[in-house]
Amino acid sequence: MPTIRARGWVDAPVERVFAFFDDPANLGRLTPPPARVRLIAVDPAPPLAGSILEFRYGIGPWTPLRWRVRLLERVEHERFADTTLSGPMARFDHTHAFHAARRGTWVTDEITFHVGPGGVLGAAIDRLAGVAMRAVFVYRHALTRFLLARH
Repeated sequence: MPTIRARGWVDAPVERVFAFFDDPANLGRLTPPPARVRLIAVDPAPPLAGSILEFRYGIGPWTPLRWRVRLLERVEHERFADTTLSGPMARFDHTHAFHAARRGTWVTDEITFHVGPGGVLGAAIDRLAGVAMRAVFVYRHALTRFLLARH
């Protein structure tokens, strides 16, 4: 399965950056248009290891598709990891790591994924999805820098 890694710098303390990503409603804020993601439920809330998060996703104002995610790990101010139970990809495992530095925070995302189907067609689709996801994470990291910048 393909794995992509993305790393971005945020000029804000790790506590603030972690709190921003720890709120699953912010995923919608970080999703580039025309895609749209909306948080529906967190059980139990607030998010803890084992919590199930449910989102609706789609294009533009239409968000008819359901996406369910399980939070596997959550270490305050350090990292959290989740896996897709059902949604847009056959497999999607995502680790978010936060590293405090002298004047800010490094945010590192590692995603292992498989869109499906198998074989040559599946490999080609995974490559295209990987290119798209890299662009999404460039967008997300830039927007995070903007939203959390010290003013």
